[in-house]
Amino acid sequence: MKVITYRVTLLEPVLVTSLQGDPNSAVAFDYLPGSALRGLVIGKYLGSQPADISESALQRLFFNGSTRYLNGYPLDVYGHPGLPVPASWQHIKHKEDSIFDLAVEVPEDDLQWQAVSAPFYTRSEEEIQLIQPEHNIAVHTQRTARFGRAMPKCRSAGSGLAGEGVWEVLKEGEIVGAVYRYDALAAGQAFQATILCDHDDDVATLLSFIKDSDRVSLGGARSGGYGQAEISQVQAFDHEPEWDAPGADEDSPKGKLIVTLRSDVLLRDERGQFAVDPELVGRVLSRHLQVPQLALEDAFLSTQPVGGFNRKWSLPLPQALAIRMGSVLIFRDPGCDPKRLADLEVRGIGERRAEGFGRIVFNRQRVAELTGEKNTHPERAATLFTISEDPARYLAERMVTRLLRQRLDNQLLARTNSLEIANPPSNSQISRLRGVVLEELYSTQPGTSKICEFIQGVEERSSARRQFERSTINKEHFLPWLKKQLQCGGTGPWTMPDNEWQALLGLSKNEADIEIGGVKANRDDSLRLEYVLRLIDLLLARAAQIRGKEN
Repeated sequence: MKVITYRVTLLEPVLVTSLQGDPNSAVAFDYLPGSALRGLVIGKYLGSQPADISESALQRLFFNGSTRYLNGYPLDVYGHPGLPVPASWQHIKHKEDSIFDLAVEVPEDDLQWQAVSAPFYTRSEEEIQLIQPEHNIAVHTQRTARFGRAMPKCRSAGSGLAGEGVWEVLKEGEIVGAVYRYDALAAGQAFQATILCDHDDDVATLLSFIKDSDRVSLGGARSGGYGQAEISQVQAFDHEPEWDAPGADEDSPKGKLIVTLRSDVLLRDERGQFAVDPELVGRVLSRHLQVPQLALEDAFLSTQPVGGFNRKWSLPLPQALAIRMGSVLIFRDPGCDPKRLADLEVRGIGERRAEGFGRIVFNRQRVAELTGEKNTHPERAATLFTISEDPARYLAERMVTRLLRQRLDNQLLARTNSLEIANPPSNSQISRLRGVVLEELYSTQPGTSKICEFIQGVEERSSARRQFERSTINKEHFLPWLKKQLQCGGTGPWTMPDNEWQALLGLSKNEADIEIGGVKANRDDSLRLEYVLRLIDLLLARAAQIRGKEN
């Protein structure tokens, strides 16, 4: 068997879509799937020569599992390739630096355990580097081709003879404008990928398509500024490098056969249905290892829906339920032949092994307690310099502020579309309230007093109050929601804790933390109030749009 390893550096955000998110978003995996990497090589092959699917060489290279394109996993701060974190790794709540492997030993205590949050790791002796790949979130607008911009289902086309508006309905098949979001792998990150070749002669063919400094395209939305990457450090080996070889002083677990999944595994049960069942895994392993039925002692399993996309047909692949990478199963050791174990690690189990599915290893987990340290991509892992000189610091402050505002502006649109607005009041009431919000927003010292006075006036007028009482935001009544965000009735100046503000805008933890050379973006109450008012303004604009459609 021959092995090819290569590194893929992302020059642009890459959208390798998983089956996550809502219909108006696309969320990328935390790694480069083997199916995308195989598709990259297939594209280069088809660009160089005609292909006949019946050819044995073509089947061997891409389809029958003789050549396996493994997933590309991220690198740690030292440039070492990462591996999926085992599901049996747990840490005590609020103490992420101390990790226990419950597959090796279960501590006898009543402590509260949590799963390790990072998806990948590298290991040096008993120290763990946890890797959290970075994502780039961007909001896009879908356009109607005939008009060159986003359009509703109908638009005003001017005035008729009687002075009434003439409405033009979109033609059948035309796209209705919409806002959607891409959550892609961020540019600048590097991933290590591997190709396993059962036939040594195929290595030369593959190396003609995978070359150093070669620019390639991966994933979707390639015409929209996504997908550009560069290949580097292409190497060929006689055996697969061991990125996590056990130490010489680490003994294999006695009486246990610990099975760790290095990629998602697709298995069918006796009825031909995809299933996630530890007993099924035991039966499959028993058949491959030629031993009696393995006795299951414990299992740490999770599931992953998988699909795919056929670019030739422009159709999605059927979805299936896989056993998620990192899952761990502990069986009673029946005394397996080490050679059979090694062969099965190379071959894998289950379906779609040519695309990187089905990777397993045996007895790699031998240490009960480990020390963990969390890092992101090496280029973003730590601040390597600090800015102290006044001109440079002033420039850095402007840069981080602009970056923060750019991120918040994008998030505002996404948050506005994610909040559910029902039964909005009349457009005249919305327009009056929106006018007061904009007056406060664009004043020299934005505040909330005028808006709170307006709300008080609405509550005193029965007809206006009834309209707002019927209206809800995320199933919460509109006026109480507004008063809570604006803190109407409070005695002191407006203030909001940072965690509540991020939750209101739909930001994940620390997503608004932006730093350059030790200079952090300032998120004081004036900035928080500005974006709360802007969110309310956008929600009112969307409510008016919904009200217009209802009429």
